[in-house]
Amino acid sequence: MRLNNKELFELLSEKGIHHLYHANTVRTSRTFIEQGGLLSRGAVESKGLEQTPQSSDEIDKIFEVWNDVFLDTVDLHTYFNRQNYYGPVLFKLTTEFLNELDIEIWVTKDNPINWNQEMTTEEKYFSSLAELKKNWDSYARQRKMTTIKNNTEPILLDYVEEVIYDNPGVMNEETGVVFFNQGMADLKESLKVNPPFKNKFKTRNCSGCFCRSNYLYQHTIPELNRLFLSN
Repeated sequence: MRLNNKELFELLSEKGIHHLYHANTVRTSRTFIEQGGLLSRGAVESKGLEQTPQSSDEIDKIFEVWNDVFLDTVDLHTYFNRQNYYGPVLFKLTTEFLNELDIEIWVTKDNPINWNQEMTTEEKYFSSLAELKKNWDSYARQRKMTTIKNNTEPILLDYVEEVIYDNPGVMNEETGVVFFNQGMADLKESLKVNPPFKNKFKTRNCSGCFCRSNYLYQHTIPELNRLFLSN
């Protein structure tokens, strides 16, 4: 189900989509910055690097997407007015890499967490650009995930225009840790390896969004630790 990269670029441009997005935790994002690129979870594991466990890990292995990098066609935080479930660090990439790099691209019809073992490849992925174009409006934006298959090495950091970091406005009352501050301190450690990347960082300022309320009332302290802390 590999698609033609340049034709996909043209289709996205027709739809007014000029950026793709990848959200992750502070811990995993540090690894990306230190290694000089996004990595599949399988690649991080094989290299013995640091990453945060995700609830989808076992599903990813079952459906053979453990070695894939996933990109959304929209900033889901802004799109849904709530935090991104995969983490508070968002890499915003220009789609120009589709024109310039020879990497294997597939596009999903749904998030793999919603797949089942009876589904065919054709039910999981768009088989062609023609099918994707014809059915574009029949699939919600969050279901159409641009997938870089069989990733083994760091990629795409040169195409990152911004790294947008959430401020949850939450503190651990027992330890006094302010999650935003500690997460930022951890991310700054990664910048010692990749100093120029500092200029990419931007703190998200939300208006009319439920993210802060969700971080405060719907996340436990262990979950906030998982999202914002490296240790």
